[in-house]
Formats: sequence, structure tokens, C-alpha cells
Amino acid sequence: MTEVFSGRNGLYALLLVLLVMVVSVGFKYVRMTSVTPGKVKGELEEVFSRVSAVRPMSLRKAQFLMEWGNYRNSDQCSGAVSASRDCSGNGFEGDIYVVTYKDSIEFPGFLPTISRQFRVTREMNE
Repeated sequence: MTEVFSGRNGLYALLLVLLVMVVSVGFKYVRMTSVTPGKVKGELEEVFSRVSAVRPMSLRKAQFLMEWGNYRNSDQCSGAVSASRDCSGNGFEGDIYVVTYKDSIEFPGFLPTISRQFRVTREMNE
């Protein structure tokens, strides 16, 4: 077993470990950057268009929450919305529905951590 980590084989093993780490961080970065505020905003608008004619406001909010929940559990839901469901806070602030999303990539060792967050809002009284 020790000959695997010595000499030329050791160098190959080290390069393989480094390659796996780089690929892992690359996948995390691609996943992180695929979630954009524009995607979430577009999907919020699509769901809101289904309930925009409902009156009064309290009934519209309830209907929106039901439609939004159904949409997030459907196959039509994008990765952006499903990620915001798992990693964020969603809810009403007055008559505004808010989706907040926080994400970060922690690099191994001494490298810095990449963090970001965004907040998407949709007014219910339009």
C-alpha cells in the first residue's frame, strides 16, 4: 500500500486528489451560478398571473401560496426555485411576497469562501 503513495505513483495519486477537488468545486460553482434572481422572478410572475384576478387580497394571498406550493413541487419548477425552497426564507411581508436565497462555496484549505445572496419580491396588489 505504501508504494502507491511513493515516487511517481505518489505524484499521480496527489494529482488525482487535486483533480477531484477542482472538479468538485467546479460543480458547486456551476450549481451556485445557475440560480439567478431573474429565473426566480420570472417564475414568481408566472404563478402570480394565475391568481391576479382573485379578490379580496387575503384570498389572493392564500390562492398564491397554494399555487406557489404546487408549482414548487411540480416538474415545471426550475432548479432556481427548488434551491430557494431548500436554502432560503420565503413568505409575505405585508402585501409583498419575498424569496431570499443564500449560498456559499467553501474551498478546502486556505482559499477564500465565495458567498452570495439575493432577494426577489413580488407585490400582490397589482
